[in-house]
Amino acid sequence: MATTARVEMARGEPKHPVSLLLAMVWMVIIGIGTLFLATQVFQIEAFFNLGTFVPQFLGIVLGLVGILSLVTVPFLWTLNNNWRIVALIMNFFGLGFGILYTGHVSGMFLGIDTLALNIYRNAWLLLGFPIGYVLVWISGRMDDLNSAKDIVQKIGLAVMGVALIAILLTSGWLQYVAENPGAGLGQIFNLPTIATVAVTIIFGVVGSIFMRNGELFGETILEREAWQGWLFLLPNFVNFLLFFAMPLILSFYLSFTDYNAISRADWIGFDNYRRLLSLDFETVPTGTAPTDLADRHFEVSRFTVGANDIVIAAESPGFWRTLATTFRYCILLLTFAIVPAFALAMLLNAKIPGIKFFRAVYFLPSIAAVVGVAMIWQWLYNPIIGFINYWISGFVDVLNGLGLAVSDPNIQWLTDENVMLLSVVIMAAWQVIGFNTVILLAGLQGVPKDLIEASTVDGANSWIRFRRIILPLLGPTTFFVVVTTLISGMQAFSEMYTLFGVSTSDARLTVVYYLYLSGFQQFDMGFASATAWVLFVVIFIITVIQFRVSRSSEAYRD
Repeated sequence: MATTARVEMARGEPKHPVSLLLAMVWMVIIGIGTLFLATQVFQIEAFFNLGTFVPQFLGIVLGLVGILSLVTVPFLWTLNNNWRIVALIMNFFGLGFGILYTGHVSGMFLGIDTLALNIYRNAWLLLGFPIGYVLVWISGRMDDLNSAKDIVQKIGLAVMGVALIAILLTSGWLQYVAENPGAGLGQIFNLPTIATVAVTIIFGVVGSIFMRNGELFGETILEREAWQGWLFLLPNFVNFLLFFAMPLILSFYLSFTDYNAISRADWIGFDNYRRLLSLDFETVPTGTAPTDLADRHFEVSRFTVGANDIVIAAESPGFWRTLATTFRYCILLLTFAIVPAFALAMLLNAKIPGIKFFRAVYFLPSIAAVVGVAMIWQWLYNPIIGFINYWISGFVDVLNGLGLAVSDPNIQWLTDENVMLLSVVIMAAWQVIGFNTVILLAGLQGVPKDLIEASTVDGANSWIRFRRIILPLLGPTTFFVVVTTLISGMQAFSEMYTLFGVSTSDARLTVVYYLYLSGFQQFDMGFASATAWVLFVVIFIITVIQFRVSRSSEAYRD
């Protein structure tokens, strides 16, 4: 599509609105300002005791942003639409970060706890949102010629707006911010806050200028839809950068340092990984302690060969023991969470009364919070008043009434190191079975019914149909369920932490729990970061192996 601007540009006489020229000037200011800030950040010797790497990395990132901002200007002058989109995204990124930083410097985030508490106390006001949404939903299904359609839609939006205003007024958040010494009007109306607000507003205005001038740049409908889609994803990108990408890079850097959250981080290379992964072996007479390894390593395990024991020792035995516990946990979790899910999926795939209700009921545990689930299971596992031991005692009484001499095991689910792992597996499997069931059920419903009917006509029984037809066709679905369950098991932490509470038993420790203890109780942040990256490599290798195995199966063949 050739616009008038394109024709005039081809003649060497491009026309640029004043607003666009001002936007280009702003891009130059951003570039120069960011490059200057990059030089200042790059010279910082220590950034929150994290060493020189962090300011140098931030300086490089800021420098690249500044260069990119300057590079866009000549392309904007030639009305290049691709670079307009780059400038648009940069300004809306600036708008997002500006809003966050404005909230920080003004103290707006200090009242979040007060906001949440008072929203909980006035939870009935939240009903305005579903009521308003229902009204908007109803208006969307009314005939366009119906005069009441716009009225119902506006009423629905008004109800949601009034609910939002009422929540803010009753939350006490604004009053808290105004009265808090760390925030207040003094913080809001000081020079740094005013400057931050002004820059944020300029980012928004310049972004809107680039957004409205699409026709001038010869933008097509497909290009407009593309950048609008990316713009909707912008908040998620900001969240990804702040709370995932940057901490991920930082943790990788810290894994090569001796950072302890207090003193300055010093580069020590691969020493953390050496401490973590080092293993030594020594052969000693059966039943005796190792001698050569005693000064620097701790025994992890041993096995007997003839008259000698082969001792396996490590500098960090806790990692290897927790890794073994994690593998045992994953094997049990895969068994308890997938096999029953298969059975439930087969059952829910049948045409029985109330099947939709049962599908929803089985899925409910998957959306429950781990803390709430753990509290319920703590009560169930209680050896005195818990329902599980009560049921076992009742069953034992029935057996004894039949003349069998059976003693009540009185299982200590939360304290016996021999059963603690099984306890958390049962709880975790109960929570994830519903999700696996729904995924497997979706796969079952995708199996062609004509194949099932043809095999039935050929005389295949239920087991043959399941093993020869259904199971191979469920290969991709089963692979997804196994991978997600296994990754969840390898990263298990919340289940153990909430279920066992203040327990100090090593039987509850998985790799992530060991990582948590190393980083947040012993403050060995560098070692904890190395542990996290080793766990990532282990999960990655296991997932790659699963991909290879799955691709070689019949379900993936042409």
